[in-house]
Amino acid sequence: MFFSLYRRALEQCAVGLSTLVLLGLTACSPVQFSMPSESTKVTPEATPTPTPTVTPTLRDMSYSNTVLASNNKLDIVLVVDDSNSMLADNQKLAAKLSNFVTTLQNTKSLDWQMCVTVTRAIPTSATTSAWGASIYWQNSDTPSTGLGLVLKKTSGDLPTIFSKTINYINAGWVGSDDERAIKAAYHHVYNGDYRYSGVSGCYRQDAAIAYVIISDEDERSIGGDITQKYYKNEYFELENEDKPQVFVDYVKSTFGSSKRFTVNSIIVKPNDSTCMATQDKGGSKSHYGVKYAELSTLTGGGIGSICDSDFSTNLNLFIDKIVDSLSSVALECAPVGDIAVNITPTVSGLTTRVEGMNVIFNKAVPAGSKIDITYQCDESTRTPSSLKGAAPTAYSEMGFFAKIAHFFKNLF
Repeated sequence: MFFSLYRRALEQCAVGLSTLVLLGLTACSPVQFSMPSESTKVTPEATPTPTPTVTPTLRDMSYSNTVLASNNKLDIVLVVDDSNSMLADNQKLAAKLSNFVTTLQNTKSLDWQMCVTVTRAIPTSATTSAWGASIYWQNSDTPSTGLGLVLKKTSGDLPTIFSKTINYINAGWVGSDDERAIKAAYHHVYNGDYRYSGVSGCYRQDAAIAYVIISDEDERSIGGDITQKYYKNEYFELENEDKPQVFVDYVKSTFGSSKRFTVNSIIVKPNDSTCMATQDKGGSKSHYGVKYAELSTLTGGGIGSICDSDFSTNLNLFIDKIVDSLSSVALECAPVGDIAVNITPTVSGLTTRVEGMNVIFNKAVPAGSKIDITYQCDESTRTPSSLKGAAPTAYSEMGFFAKIAHFFKNLF
């Protein structure tokens, strides 16, 4: 019965649309105009009126929160490019990550944990695969699930675990050439949302997040920029889940606008032609990480070079950014003009700066302090994700009736 009524409604909509189309075609049919006589006066065209300058619509924004004692918690997510061109770089990364984790361990006040994923969909069975799935940490050359998905200070010999895990990534999933670190991070957020049961445990409700993207190319290899195309089949359009601002919006819609997070990247920096030439000597074309740099800038993260001889230098620099993120406030949008920050009680020597959509303090605000922030932002600069709060689903994956409903929803 339901489907009969639904079908009848669709048929009526189709008839209505056909009528509208017919009327439109009739109204737009050719009309003959007579030629003007010699005595007809032609009025000169009026001078076009200049387009007025559009004044941006500003929205008043405010933030108020009390700092909790648990603000030393940090969840780190490594997003590692596992494509063919990254083999040598990942081997270098495996050797140098031990210094990074040693620095983390020496930061006594930091309560951290770490998960890792790769830049492509990971096979989860013989017929299915998943974007943003966490990888099990390894402590031997024999693949195992024993260490779990979340690495902590108490997991064991951390330098060995890092090395074995990165080698495991190289050995297990090399072969993809469609690098999509932003999409992988997007789905990692969805898979790890702590509001639902059965999640990975990579995200804690009261912790800040630091993503670290490591790649010698851009999102979908060339960031959706056809002018950067080198190989014949290299160009792919960016989908919603590949876009920096969509990722920022999705993190905020999932974890709340006050969630503190940064995205850090080790890439071929934009316009660093020397680094690109060095990477290309390996036999596979690299590309500037334009979209990854854009995402790092949006979130106040660090940008390091994949060509540096010691990766640990880049990663250790990110610790400063990570610690900054523990002493920061994420804004809902990029501020316009002055921003007012008030700390109660007053903290001696405290200064602030704005990076992207974050207010950064020069030192940690003590627990118990109240932070009040007022600012304005341009509404037109906001780009909310159309996938806010919902499981990521491509239009091509919708059923027939879902596509019909999607069509009429967007039509009206």
